[in-house]
Amino acid sequence: MKPLTALDSLDQATFVADYVQRNRPVVVRELDFDPARWTPAAFRADLGDLPVQVYDALFDLQEVATLADYLDRQFGHAGDYREGVPYVRWYNQLKGVDHAWGDEAFARLALRWRMPAFLPRQGLLVPARPQSDATVDAFPYRGILVSARGARTRMHRDPFCSDAVVAQFHGVKEVAMYHPSRADELAARRQDGSSFGGFLDVRGAELGRLAVEPDYHGFIRPGEVIYIPHGWLHDVIVVEDSISVTWNFVHERGSMEFIDYLMSGSESDSEFEVLRYFYRQSGYEFGSSRDIVKAFNQKFCELQELLEAQAA
Repeated sequence: MKPLTALDSLDQATFVADYVQRNRPVVVRELDFDPARWTPAAFRADLGDLPVQVYDALFDLQEVATLADYLDRQFGHAGDYREGVPYVRWYNQLKGVDHAWGDEAFARLALRWRMPAFLPRQGLLVPARPQSDATVDAFPYRGILVSARGARTRMHRDPFCSDAVVAQFHGVKEVAMYHPSRADELAARRQDGSSFGGFLDVRGAELGRLAVEPDYHGFIRPGEVIYIPHGWLHDVIVVEDSISVTWNFVHERGSMEFIDYLMSGSESDSEFEVLRYFYRQSGYEFGSSRDIVKAFNQKFCELQELLEAQAA
């Protein structure tokens, strides 16, 4: 088990070449924000009236409540980890349905932080816009994560071969990461039918201990951003009441598996509808994964040739 690599700064070109293209995780201490405006008290005062999506330790919605209600019930519990602590995953709109989406909350927070400079705004296949900034633009699974001590995101991998980042504003999270090559070893007997996959609970009954040794392990603290490359399995538990922001993307320099995902026919994946929604928001209407491949065939071929040549 290795500690997560943590850097004080990182330029965008190095991040893309050394981490995105090589599919390597990293933590960067480069989050520009005002800590006083990212406390539970500030959130309760400024966002407490808004409805939030409250989930279990994976991604099953449990209820819709106000943020103030969640904070009052769940925050401030010291001592041993409690079982079954719910988790606010306040996503921006992901589908064309009415829901307690987090878009209004993101709008209220937009001036309170900046997207870290090392993260690319261009060269993205998802979202398919010329330029994207997570402070103001929607991304797949862009969410405000409000989670009490003991809340968990059980081991999973992110959908449709996308990369993820988590920016930590308040509190502390413990992160365990498992290499993509261990997916079969860690698969649960019963799969869940989505690209999140179905994997073992690596904590089991004793929440403070990992039953399966990870490849990387570490703690994410305020001001830090963790990059989680596609395919990496990861398990997260909240050590101190926490506020984070997360989002997913596919960069062209790390897109080989994403293209393979599309070419294999991915309509049976329950998360494919999220991908279709984001292409629709960018002006593309696709009925199937093969429609996406056809529309971007020339670009995908060029990317495959480039990435294969660089890997040789």
